[in-house]
This record gives sequence, structure tokens and C-alpha cells, in this order.
Amino acid sequence: MSGGEFQNLAHNLCQMFCGWRLTASKARLVQFGSGFLHIDAVLEYCDFQDELIHPLPIVSDLCVSVKQHLKATNTPEGKLIDAELTVKLTFSVVPWNEDVREIFYTDGTPARTTEMHRCVIECFSDVITDDAAYRSELTQVQEWPVGWPAE
Repeated sequence: MSGGEFQNLAHNLCQMFCGWRLTASKARLVQFGSGFLHIDAVLEYCDFQDELIHPLPIVSDLCVSVKQHLKATNTPEGKLIDAELTVKLTFSVVPWNEDVREIFYTDGTPARTTEMHRCVIECFSDVITDDAAYRSELTQVQEWPVGWPAE
């Protein structure tokens, strides 16, 4: 795998974390609240505020992506030393935003609340190989209704 492909892997980890795959982890993130989440996408573990936690659903998605990336580029697993994410989560509750065009469903019915969770996600990935290090960053703001998914 070339350096560009490892850099691409670093970018992909941040984009995946901020993408649709995060949906299954949102309820647990709300329970944790604001703070730092660390994910090891090689060893498949995560911690929140330096305390080991049961892996979030997104952790296995990230691990599978790393393995698929190595396989697709014919890269020996030993070349990759580490693939980690550090995510700063900053939560607040804001009034329902009519500009949000997404429809959220709970048990097949649209979820309507007067408040939404707002989460500022600052994602930093580090991909370390036996001869170089690659880094990527992505910041995104996401909103979803309080109580969705089931908290």
C-alpha cells in the first residue's frame, strides 16, 4: 500500500465515524455526554474519558473497514501498526430545528419533539505504519431528536 492509500484510510476513518454508521451508537454517546472517545480500529476497543467501555456498534464497522482496506490493497497486516480515532464530543440540547429536513422514526412513526441533541464532533485519526504516520481531521455538527434513538 502506498502512502496515499494509508492517508486515504485515515480520511475514511473520520468520514465513517461522522457518517450514517454512527446512528446505532448515538443513544450511548448521549448517555456518556461530552468528553473524549478513543477508538482502536485494529484491536477493536474503545474508551471514554480514559475508562474502558463496551465497544460501540461503530467500532466493529471501523475495524472491518480497516481489514477490507488492507485486503483490497494487498497490504500485509504487519505493515499497519495502529489505526486510531480520538473524538471530542460536545453535546448540548437545542430547540427543534425546522431547517433539518431529516425525518426520524421510532417504531415506524415519525419522532417529533421540541428539543434536539446537538453534537459537535471533532474527529482525529492516526494511522501508523512500520515506516510513517498519517493523520486526518474532520469536524461536523449533527442534530437528532431528544429521545431518538431510544435512549
